Amino acid sequence: MQSSSYSILTFFQDLFADAPGIAIFNPYVFAEAIHEYPVFFAFVAFWFGCCIGSFLNVCVYRLPLGMSLVSPPSHCTVCNHKISVWENIPIFSYLCLRGKCRWCRAPISPRYLIGEMLVGLMYMASFVYVLRFHLPLPAMFVYFLTISVAYPAALIDMKVRLIPNELTYSLLILAPLYHLVHGIGLPPHLLDWRGFLISIVTAGLFGTLLTLFAWLGEKAMKREAFGLGDVKLIAGLSAALGALPALWIMLSGSLIAVVFMPIYSLRHPKFRRRGFAFGPFLAIGLGLWLLFGIPFTDAVLYPDMDLDISAISFVNDHHVNHYDRYREHVREVLREQEERRNREEEEKERMEEERLQQEAEEYGIES
Repeated sequence: MQSSSYSILTFFQDLFADAPGIAIFNPYVFAEAIHEYPVFFAFVAFWFGCCIGSFLNVCVYRLPLGMSLVSPPSHCTVCNHKISVWENIPIFSYLCLRGKCRWCRAPISPRYLIGEMLVGLMYMASFVYVLRFHLPLPAMFVYFLTISVAYPAALIDMKVRLIPNELTYSLLILAPLYHLVHGIGLPPHLLDWRGFLISIVTAGLFGTLLTLFAWLGEKAMKREAFGLGDVKLIAGLSAALGALPALWIMLSGSLIAVVFMPIYSLRHPKFRRRGFAFGPFLAIGLGLWLLFGIPFTDAVLYPDMDLDISAISFVNDHHVNHYDRYREHVREVLREQEERRNREEEEKERMEEERLQQEAEEYGIES
């Protein structure tokens, strides 16, 4: 499939070619279209992230209160006005309403707008991250998952000094499942039990060591040194991303906290007694890893590789082989689909010619 002949219109035609409503889940069509039009799909990723961010803002408000995430529907917390669909469009609704409720004119916190844009930008960064370093497209799922957990975890931890189990357990469950099934779309289409076990063992190892560290810190300082919510969040991140990225996130988050906490304590002395939430710093560490982590991890894991991070290019043989295998599989499936369509068209033309020939023979007999 050539760039000159493959357009967005062709993409949507292929998407719904065989089974409308089902073909939309065809990964091969998506893979080829994303390769041809990365900028368009980068904005799609941004908008998708904004929509997810809108839902995550609801989670930030409701989870600490123990409320259901689906009932009651979204409403103004002042006048209980039910928010309509057009009032719930990410970014645009906030700007059109000028940050106020349409009925009671109560102000809406700009945190909702900032959160939607931030999650959208991180989703776009994840998309660019996967394309830039030529990772398999299914890898985007695990990055979207970690962002969708880290963002509400950071804000809730800032608000109430705890990270809900609903967030950390979802990451601990879904991350190993991703590593189990992520290779099904690649030949030989097998479940990756090795990746599944590595994910579980990594999470267990990080969870055990950090729990021990938290216990020793509490004994030494006579106060909580490390919350169990932070332990479960790091264990979930290690299950999703691996041991080296988890170490990057912990170290970078800790360094930022060491610099930030003394400065903030001088201006707000009450926080010296209250303590600091570590969840936001882990979220910042995750963002830094998504932006700068691949060159670091590759330099450690593949020190003999010649890294080129100044341009969009293949990083090393490990990623090249994985990506090329996926791309070749995509092209093979697309070629098979094209050949099948051609055969069907030829068969239709042959049947039409036979029908016309039979009609001509019958007409000749009658005449």
